Amino acid sequence: MKSISAIIAAVVLLGSISFASAESCCDKAKAAGKDCGHACCVKAKKDGKTCEKCNPKKEDKK
Repeated sequence: MKSISAIIAAVVLLGSISFASAESCCDKAKAAGKDCGHACCVKAKKDGKTCEKCNPKKEDKK
């Protein structure tokens, strides 16, 4: 039973790491050579900022 718990814990840990390093919608669009089409990102770009909803830990573009 302990080995099953250890395996489950390892899978959850690996899943959380991959989720934390996931690219934002803006990063994916930029990698494809496009601008992000989400309304919140478009509005933020017009204001010269980065969407805080989709990019919570990124600094504003200046």
